[in-house]
Amino acid sequence: MTVEIRKLGEAAGAEVVGFDALRPWDAETRHKVQKAFVDNLVLVFRGQPMTPPQFMVFARNFGDLQPHVAKKYRHPDAEDIVMMTNVDKDGNFDKVGASRGVGWHSDLSYDQVPAKATLLHALELPDRGGDTRFANMYKAYATMPEDLKRRITGLKAMFRYGGRQGLSTGHLSAEDKAKPEVMHPVVRRHPESGRPAIYVNPYHTLRIDGMTVRDSDALLDEIFAWCERPELQWRHSWRMGDTIIWENRSAVHSATMDYPLDQRRIFMRATVRGTNTLNEEMVAGRAA
Repeated sequence: MTVEIRKLGEAAGAEVVGFDALRPWDAETRHKVQKAFVDNLVLVFRGQPMTPPQFMVFARNFGDLQPHVAKKYRHPDAEDIVMMTNVDKDGNFDKVGASRGVGWHSDLSYDQVPAKATLLHALELPDRGGDTRFANMYKAYATMPEDLKRRITGLKAMFRYGGRQGLSTGHLSAEDKAKPEVMHPVVRRHPESGRPAIYVNPYHTLRIDGMTVRDSDALLDEIFAWCERPELQWRHSWRMGDTIIWENRSAVHSATMDYPLDQRRIFMRATVRGTNTLNEEMVAGRAA
């Protein structure tokens, strides 16, 4: 395949052109796509309709897949595929399903081994709206005031599903609800690029380890205000047949609900398993 990478935004985003998602990857294509993914944080593959098994095979090119905690949304024929939908099994509007992902977050950052990447494939779309926003956490850290950088250096934070937001856990299993809080660094060093990126996020970060709730909340609010600036963001407007993959190690993302809620918005989703962030930090420390 002759593959071309076309940049879409300053903060993030690139389109992969000349790519057939259903063909096996040769070594040159794999290297080019993987590098573009790390460099651009979000890759877009246009006009590539896929069945659930085809989507699963495509997603596995980026690594081992990780089943989502919300078992009720898993595809019946492929447990590694989750249906992101705003309708329930009876075809009625699903408020919980529609609101999933609205708010800045990194997928599965509440797990000890969080996600490397997430893929979405558009099956049904509303007439307008329903975009997905991304923010570049490399740039958030690189442009951060030195005083704030100094205050967060070496800090770790506690994560759990819903963080400080108190999100509904009704769609989770009892096992997943009982999962303990996990610890990750506030600033994570990317295991491939070696670059530092902000890793805390409003959706799943509970508190800064070793701080009072008041001090932790104040510092997190300051970090999040910096990370949500428009110049760090890129917005993807969906088309039918789009497949996108995004970084969870160096970017945060948020769905939007600015579309007619009586219209269907349905995606297939796959999550690529990552690595233990604390082990990454130890390796980075030895390398330094």
